[in-house]
Amino acid sequence: MGGSSKQTSTSTAEPYKASKPLLDQGMGDALKLYKDGNLVQPNTMSTVVPYAEQTMQGMGDLTNIAQNNMGGQGLSGQLQGIINSGGYNQEQQTALDGIRSTATGQFNINEDPGFQQVLDKTQNAVNQNAAGLGRYGSGTHTGVMTQELGDLGARQYQQYQARKDAAQQQLFNAGQQGQQNLSSAYETAQDPAKTLMGVGGMYEDLYGRTLNDQLRIANETQNAPLANIQSLLAVANGGGQYGTNTQTAQGPSNTLSNIAGAGLGAMSMGTSGGGKL
Repeated sequence: MGGSSKQTSTSTAEPYKASKPLLDQGMGDALKLYKDGNLVQPNTMSTVVPYAEQTMQGMGDLTNIAQNNMGGQGLSGQLQGIINSGGYNQEQQTALDGIRSTATGQFNINEDPGFQQVLDKTQNAVNQNAAGLGRYGSGTHTGVMTQELGDLGARQYQQYQARKDAAQQQLFNAGQQGQQNLSSAYETAQDPAKTLMGVGGMYEDLYGRTLNDQLRIANETQNAPLANIQSLLAVANGGGQYGTNTQTAQGPSNTLSNIAGAGLGAMSMGTSGGGKL
């Protein structure tokens, strides 16, 4: 008494009548392009921006400047001389020699070129004073002369010692400055090489960008066949929303339901015929 029945429904989706020729034309053109290998074309145009003429001129000048100051030439030769001299150029070295001589020398009053002039003036003053008092050549005259010359010598020694102390401090500071000059000269001596490295880095950057662009073009060219297939399938899928869609549903069936169904059908027919029982 049991059984089953199938219920089938069919739906059809058609494109707008005026657009159907466009779809047919578009798919036909896409298929033709695909067969010719032109549906997707790789971009083989270079996208690398070359150096401007002004940039190239600047790079050339930097290269020339760097090369003229390397290998003992120009700046590198002068800086190497400073390094070889302990951190001083020629003028500084001359001044340093004078400071060193004062800082390490011994006191000799007669080596002071200005002392003799002061000595002569002092002696003349004492002599004139003694003569004016009528005591020239006396013990008083001699005592005053000795005292004045002693004071003069003492002042001269004090001045010398002050200069020596100052020179020793200057010599110490010069040693410190020389160490700093050595480091500065060494760093500055590298500038021409760094300039060349900077110019070289610019060329390396251009070469790297050129290689990357060539890789992009190669990849696009190699992937062109697959890209053409994918694009053709994408065009074809655009028509997938149109066509016929059929759905079948399985429904329950038995004797009781069939009788009931037949009765409902008969009643419907009787009612539509207008008869009465």
